Parts: sequence; C-alpha cells; structure tokens
Amino acid sequence: MKTYEVEENRTFSIDDAGERKALSNFSATIDEETHLIDGDTRTTLLSISGTIATAGGPKKQTPVIVTTEEFTAMSWVMRNWGSSAIIYPGQGIKDDLRAQIQLHSKPKSKTVYRHIGWTEIGGKPAYLHAGGAISAAGNNPKITVDLPPELQKYDLTPSQQSAQKAIAATLELVRLTPPELGWTLFAATFAPLYSSVDFGIHLSGRTGTYKSELLSLWQSHFGPEMTARKLPASWSSTPNALEAQCYYAKDAPIVIDDFVPTGSTYQQRTYQAAAEKIIRAQGNQAGRARLTDSSQLQRTMYPRGILLSTGEDVPTGHSIRARLMIMEISPGDIQTPALTTAQAKRQSYSTTTAHRIKHLAAKPSKLDAIVNDIRDKNITVGHSRTPAMIGRLIATSWDMLEWMEEVGGVTRATMLQYQKAAAAAILSQGGKQTLFLEESDPCDQFCSTIKHVLGAGLGHLRTVNGGIPIKASEIGWTEERQEGQMPLFRSRGPCIGWIDRDADTVYLDITIGLAVIKKVGGADMGSTRQTLFKRLKEGGLLARTDDSRQRNTIRITAEGHPRQVLAMSYSATFNQQELPNE
Repeated sequence: MKTYEVEENRTFSIDDAGERKALSNFSATIDEETHLIDGDTRTTLLSISGTIATAGGPKKQTPVIVTTEEFTAMSWVMRNWGSSAIIYPGQGIKDDLRAQIQLHSKPKSKTVYRHIGWTEIGGKPAYLHAGGAISAAGNNPKITVDLPPELQKYDLTPSQQSAQKAIAATLELVRLTPPELGWTLFAATFAPLYSSVDFGIHLSGRTGTYKSELLSLWQSHFGPEMTARKLPASWSSTPNALEAQCYYAKDAPIVIDDFVPTGSTYQQRTYQAAAEKIIRAQGNQAGRARLTDSSQLQRTMYPRGILLSTGEDVPTGHSIRARLMIMEISPGDIQTPALTTAQAKRQSYSTTTAHRIKHLAAKPSKLDAIVNDIRDKNITVGHSRTPAMIGRLIATSWDMLEWMEEVGGVTRATMLQYQKAAAAAILSQGGKQTLFLEESDPCDQFCSTIKHVLGAGLGHLRTVNGGIPIKASEIGWTEERQEGQMPLFRSRGPCIGWIDRDADTVYLDITIGLAVIKKVGGADMGSTRQTLFKRLKEGGLLARTDDSRQRNTIRITAEGHPRQVLAMSYSATFNQQELPNE
C-alpha cells in the first residue's frame, strides 16, 4: 500500500518497494468542508490552502474554495494558483496527489442551509429561517442559514410574547377585511407549514385599496420586517430570479407584488410570460428542465411554498387562472383606522407562526384525509382544481383554530364558531372562481369574439346559397329602408361563414372567418388551431365533426364552392348573451 509524505513543501508517494516518486512541487491541505443543503440537493465545498516550493523559497497560496467534483479532477490547481504550481506527469499521479491531500487533512466541517422551511437536524424535524432553526425544543440560533438577500427578512426568532396574545393579533387581522378575504388569506398563509401546495393566491384591486399592505401583514407572520415596501419579490423581476426566490422560500408564503402589465406590447408580454412560468410551476409543483453548456441537466427550481400575488390586473390564460384562488379587493374593504391598528401589531404575527412551528415539530399534523373529504363534498365547485384548493384551505384553517384552542388562544365555543365561519367564507370565495375562469376560457373567448365581430360589423354570415339570412341584422347586416318601402340589407365586413337556422348550425370558414376572429381576439386567442378546435368539441360547441378523417372540421358546399368549415352549434355558441342589434 502506498504512503505519502511532504518534504520542503513538495509531495511524494512511496510504494511497497520503497520507491519514492514526486507528485507535485507544492503541498496542500483541506482546511474546511462546507455542506450546502437547499432542501433537495447537497453540495460540498472544500476550502484548500497550500504552499508552492520555488527557487526563491516557499510561496504560501491564497486559500481557494472548490467543489468536490473540481477537487477530484484536480483542474483547480493551475486555475487558482497559476502555472508555478506543477502536478508532475505520469499515470495515476493526480489520483495519488488527491489521496495524499485527503489523508493528511483534518478539516473542520460545517453545514449551511440555503432555504427556509422544514428539514431534519439530528434526526428530528426543524424549521429553518434567517435566525436559525425552530424545533420542538425551541429556536437554535447556532444553525447557519444562508439566504439570498431578498429572503433574509424571513426571521422567526421568537419574542417573549405569549402565544395567546399573538393569536389574538392574528385573529384580529382576519377581521380586517371581508370574511372571504380574511379567512382565505389566514388559511393560505399557514398552509405550506403542513404540506406542499399546488396553487397560489392572487389579490386584485386598483391602486389605493391597500392590497400590498394587506398581504405584507400576512407575510409578516414569517418575519416582522417584511412591510409593504420590503416584500420579498416583485413581478418586475426576471422569471429566473423569481424561480430562485420561490424555490428557496420553501414551506412558506412568498408575496410577489404588483402585477401591472403596462407599457409596450413587449413589456406586457414579459409580465404575462413571467406569471405563466411561475404560476404554472406552482400548480404543477415542478419546474422546466434545462441543460447546462455541457448538456447536463440543471437543477430545476420551482415554488416550494405558496405564492401570494398582488396586482391591478389578473394574469391571463384559463389554465393559469385555474391554478390560482383569485380574489378582488375594493375601496372601502379595509378601513384606515383598523389598518393602522393591524400595522402596530406586526411584531406579534411572527410569534404566532413560531409557536405553531414549535408545536408542529413536536406533534406533526396530517391533513390529507380531511382535505380529500372536503374536496369530495365540493367536487362541483369551480374548475376541476378548485375543490382541492377549498379542501386544503378549509382543513388548514380548522387545524390552526384547533391548535389555538389547545394552547388557550380561544375558547372551544369560539373555535367552533370560527371554524364554521372560515369554511363558509372559503367556500364562498371558491364559488367565485367560475367568473374568472369563464373570462379566460378559450371557448368562451372564441364565442364572445364571434359575437363581437358580427355585432360590430367586422364580418357577417350568409345562407349556404349566398342569400340574406333571417334576422340578418343580428349577424353582421345593416337594415336600410325608406318609409313605405321593403327593407333592404347591406352586409358589413367580409363573409366569415354561413348559417343554417333549420339545422341550428353556423359553418365558420376556417380561412377567412378564423383569420378575422383571431385578429379581433388578439392575445386572448393564443391557442393553436388544433387545440382550439379540440376545446370547442369538448365544450359541446361543435354540431358536427368528420370522424372518418378524425378531424374536427368538415367539408361543405357553400355558394357553389367546396369549403372547409367548423360546424358550430348556433344555440350553443350564442346562448350566453344576445347579439347587439342595430
């Protein structure tokens, strides 16, 4: 077995026969190894110092920090210490040198956590924050947590305030707004303490409604310094920056403030693209895989807590809105004196959270069975994702209130009253999601655009033989008559299709008609043609399809020429509102 030695800062190996071989003209030791943990991966960094033997005497080198992969490859030597540090040629020389450094080092070891949220320390659950880690035994400030600058205010260092007084402040904050807002935000704030959350919250309202201030008060449950001017994130940041912030804010809420897609078309699209990327990742609990320059998969970042968003507008897209619980705040929903009182109690809110975390570390709560039961009882509410949101929020609010009663923060009678109020408020808020989803549903948008095209005179329908239809003024024609004369009709805009009232069918020309509708609909009609046709079929809007060719379009003869059309049900397309009459 080989042995190694260092002589005058030169490193040598000695084999079993006693033959001595030079490995390098320097000596090196690992002084410290740092284990970086982000909740998914573990990276080890080595701090290495060394001395090069030169003709002018020993030359001490500045310590360098390298990854374990870099250390194994030994390419770090010349990159950090220059060409005067020489590893001698020969088979196995690098392996021998690496082994010598490891064998002759006695590094200090430390663990650095780079995320917020639950982990295990010493085999027991603990919750990380900027001020250490909270376990069943309390807060340990000696645990090192290195967070990005934007997240360093996530500080749950316990105060001397009692749990009962902190709980009273939190429940008073619930009453600051209408119940639908108060109880939904209460549940959403604490939901990530229990399990992963696959939806976000978006609070929409015009400027001056205190929406940012309101969410900052709930955000303060994870750090009292996170005021409306010091919220952790903003929609004006780049998508990659938001991804990283949401990734490291594990098992915690993170407010992304000020969704206001204004400015040029490019700026508006940038906002929408960022929202789509982050909200979709929140809903899917997965990020987009990417490759490094060396074609290796990068670490995927995605929200691991819950997104709380504010904005004067709501992100577009049916699938994006379906991943949000969307709420609206109006002027007068928050009274200024009550807001001032709530702001004065900002220091209390994080105390509520610290006490709850300590209790959860000692006695974890499993809510999945309750979540599923509530979901199943409300399966018809909103979008297919909405019942699960309702289940998670109601179950969280119930568990939080039961804990508050257990520690003496509320009486049992009050707890039961609040549980009933929370469930009613969250159910009511969940029922409102249908309105936001209808606005963004591609089928609804398509039908609304057809109505607008015909009502505004941007296009018209004809009979299949090219004639004037019955009730022509409803479908893109203008009635013109003089007193005592027969009415005359003039078509407006291009012909976008043909109507057969007896068959209750509109044949939409997929060339001219679809182009007009896409132009008028703009960004809201962003689905591909195939996806749009599929959604129309699934929505029951197509009267006929060509099953023999497995196509959602059909061929007809209109005005003596073959046409490729969408055969849309007239009653299903136009039954939601009446067409504007001239």
